[in-house]
Amino acid sequence: MSQEIRRELISKNLGIIPINHGKVYTFQIALPDSEKQEISLERSQAIESSLLQHQSNLASLILRRTESYSDDTEYELVYGAEWLQVAQKLDIEMLWAWVFDMTDEQALIAKSEFSQLFGSLIYAPDRNEQHSVESPDLEQMIDRKLQATADSIKQVLASSLDKFKEAFDDKLKTLHYGLDHLSSRFSEIPELSAQINELREQIEFLGLRSIGSRSKSLPSFNGTQINLLTANDREIMDLLQQVGAQKPQIESALKAIAHWKQPGKTLTWANLERSAKAKAGAEHKVPGFAQGTLNYLKQIGEI
Repeated sequence: MSQEIRRELISKNLGIIPINHGKVYTFQIALPDSEKQEISLERSQAIESSLLQHQSNLASLILRRTESYSDDTEYELVYGAEWLQVAQKLDIEMLWAWVFDMTDEQALIAKSEFSQLFGSLIYAPDRNEQHSVESPDLEQMIDRKLQATADSIKQVLASSLDKFKEAFDDKLKTLHYGLDHLSSRFSEIPELSAQINELREQIEFLGLRSIGSRSKSLPSFNGTQINLLTANDREIMDLLQQVGAQKPQIESALKAIAHWKQPGKTLTWANLERSAKAKAGAEHKVPGFAQGTLNYLKQIGEI
């Protein structure tokens, strides 16, 4: 990851812009009294071992530029007190650091951010572990924060998508019920009836496209498929309801099956496919029976 990308990520996530990342002379860093800590013997030994092994810190300190101290002191520590205290004790000449220009308020916020992410600054490695560290920085911290942000966004989007799906399904149901009402009123007018059936197929196609884009959230059928040649209407209706078929789809499915069970006809998937694709008024067209309903039948039945 380039320095420019890292600077941009830090700026977006901490609300401050780093002006430099590199090694800083230890004597140039002021440690405010409020940041001085009592370090346990075990912790001190672990940090000391790491500093002596690498002659520097394995992860960067957080500093801000200052003019509040002596002429030699250019930076004030914001985070990483334990490492700075031990490094000064050992006379480590230089330490890795991110340098910022920030106000007192921004410094407190930055310190809080790092405290939440790490608890105590950076892990102190076991003295027996071997490390190859060339340029320690905040990349891992940025990755963790970005991942947490991404996870939060995904949760919000998933919740919004679920609400949209529910609203979409409700609209489809309303449209189907409205078409049922129109069909019953104008069933004796062939032209209007044909137009209503074409509209129903278009609506079903829209529902099918929606189903295709969210198939993982649909009710799944884990039961035993029934034989459509021998099953009765009640059995077919029950299973179609389980997989989410609407009332008009169930009715058209039963009509299509009955059509191909008539004497001289054969109920096969190929013939049901013919009915699903047939235009209004065609010989084997069953009003309201389209590809979406056929897919539901294939989910719950066999021939």
